[in-house]
Amino acid sequence: MPLLDASPYLDGNYEPAKTEITALDLKVKGKIPEELNGRFLRNGPNPIEQPDLATHHWFLGDGMVHGIRLREGKAAWYRSRFVGSRRVHKKFGRAHSAATRAEIGPNTNIIEHANRTLAIVEAGTQPVELNYELDTVGTHTFEGTLNNGFSAHPKYDPLTGEIHVMAYSPRQLFGKLEYIVVNQNGLVAKTVEIETPTMPMVHDMGLTQKYAAVLDLPVAVDLDLAMSGNQFPFRWFNSYEARVGLLPRSADSGEEIVWCNIDPCFAFHPLNSFDDADGCVVIDVCCFDKMFDSDRNGPFRDSLPRLERWTINPTTQKTGREIIDDRFQEFPRVAQSVLNLKHRYGYTAQLTKSPSRWEFSHTLKHDLLNLTSQVHEYGPGRSASEPVFVERKHSVYEDDGWVMTLVYDKATNRSDLVILEASDFTGPEIARIELPERIPHGFHGNWVPDKT
Repeated sequence: MPLLDASPYLDGNYEPAKTEITALDLKVKGKIPEELNGRFLRNGPNPIEQPDLATHHWFLGDGMVHGIRLREGKAAWYRSRFVGSRRVHKKFGRAHSAATRAEIGPNTNIIEHANRTLAIVEAGTQPVELNYELDTVGTHTFEGTLNNGFSAHPKYDPLTGEIHVMAYSPRQLFGKLEYIVVNQNGLVAKTVEIETPTMPMVHDMGLTQKYAAVLDLPVAVDLDLAMSGNQFPFRWFNSYEARVGLLPRSADSGEEIVWCNIDPCFAFHPLNSFDDADGCVVIDVCCFDKMFDSDRNGPFRDSLPRLERWTINPTTQKTGREIIDDRFQEFPRVAQSVLNLKHRYGYTAQLTKSPSRWEFSHTLKHDLLNLTSQVHEYGPGRSASEPVFVERKHSVYEDDGWVMTLVYDKATNRSDLVILEASDFTGPEIARIELPERIPHGFHGNWVPDKT
């Protein structure tokens, strides 16, 4: 399918940042909770060269990480850094590191695991390790235990300390996925190959206490596009059989997977997954009707995501779908303590139509027990990004903590880090940390507490 005339992902707050910045002693409105000692980190695409306006895809920019360090009620610093890659080394004349092999640095997520800060992306690329100040250290392969690429969305198990990923690579693993488990010490403990009909885009996965869930949906590599050199050779296939695979976490072979059909759709991000009392797997997910069909520049022109609940029965191999909330929303998050367990609350970024594109605007809080929701609005001309829930150290209920998100202000052309009290979601902001620049709309990040 032809691309639309121009990419909407290069202007407004999608416009790439021009330089790396370090700023100290940031201005704070309100009061930062004393308990929040650590770094708020975010990663996203930021092309260092001018892309083609007609063909640029939002997912393809060079990785740029942003970090705000909070300490003892103060905002100590803000840093933005390009993730090291061959292209970044060449552009800025930096000493080339053979350990940083990627042409474009990972641009989708940034996590902390086993005391290492890792920038990550999917499709065969390995993680890149960063130091505390977000400068690139080099490619990270979990002490040589990672065979191929990694994923943009590790699923953390708070009970074991493991992270679980579903990895794919059009070049290394065509027709296969790899289910990878990294133990709490930062070593790959298990890799299981799963066969697929072709090479689907598996951006994220579901994880319960019993199963790893594969979202094998109708976006896959188009070999003609790939052979022609297209940098984003994925598109929608009407003929592709949509399904969810349930692989027991104990499995040593991909042949143990149970495939369950689902009506054609696409999902980047589950909110959370859990095993219910009837032996089914429940996945709450932001779901699109179609993806990368008429528009292959980005995710929001073919359809828009709603929050759904999928109930998957591994015995009957049937899947039920119901809409939880029909407002357009993405970037779902839950409390870390309920990951892979039945949850009550979830947080998403709401999408609102602007004159030229869909923008993230408000933050939604969902009560999945009572099927109610709340909206936090940031004021005219302001738009929020992915919400990150941070629990209090000694939390006594599921929403005992804070919601943190980056908010862009069109009037000032600058971004702030906003902290909300989760249990008083529609109430006033706890704190607003003023940043020295605009942080472009990106993808994912996390709160990483200091060890001491």
